[in-house]
Amino acid sequence: MDCVVTGGNVKVLAKAIHSLSRIGEELYLEPVEDGLALRSVNSSRSAFACFLLSPLFFQRYQAASDQSFRCKMPIKSVQAVFKSLASLERSVEKCRIQLNSEKSRLTITLHCKHGLLKTHNLSFQDCESLQAVFDKESCANVLQAQPRLMVDTVLHFPPSLDEVNLSVSSDRVWLRNHVEDDAGISHVRLYSYDMHETNQVKVFSSLRLSQSNDD
Repeated sequence: MDCVVTGGNVKVLAKAIHSLSRIGEELYLEPVEDGLALRSVNSSRSAFACFLLSPLFFQRYQAASDQSFRCKMPIKSVQAVFKSLASLERSVEKCRIQLNSEKSRLTITLHCKHGLLKTHNLSFQDCESLQAVFDKESCANVLQAQPRLMVDTVLHFPPSLDEVNLSVSSDRVWLRNHVEDDAGISHVRLYSYDMHETNQVKVFSSLRLSQSNDD
């Protein structure tokens, strides 16, 4: 596989990798004719995320000759290449990604301003295809909202928080956390939203979820 990402799409690629790093510890790559699939799953296999970057996303995209090829690698090693989003936007003009299946090597070359090249050679392992198997139609409850609403909501909670509870009724959504300080005093932070603030809600039964940093 050989592909080139240019301009603002370099930052988009970096943000996709940073997002996947919040899900799992390994990055799964699968270059196919429809584009480059980036996937990750958590250790308990309860959370899964995938980005499919179409050929139009790249300045040049050449998929692997072997369409069955797929690999995985520690996501932190890839994240380190794109660790500073602000720096990428200022200094990187394009990014070239090459996969050498014979040497089990992923080469990422950042073409920076003033002719500076930064080359990273990362090792990977062959793996099976990673796909989440589920049926959307069988889900009893659906909660859909604009990403900005969800981002603005979680910003009210401290990053060091271990758990956030999500509760849904027929007309309202609650997000709350419960913290005990060293003195044993409990603190609860609660935010609630009317259902009209979300795009789509179908609740057939009361729903309560707990989101932990471990998940």
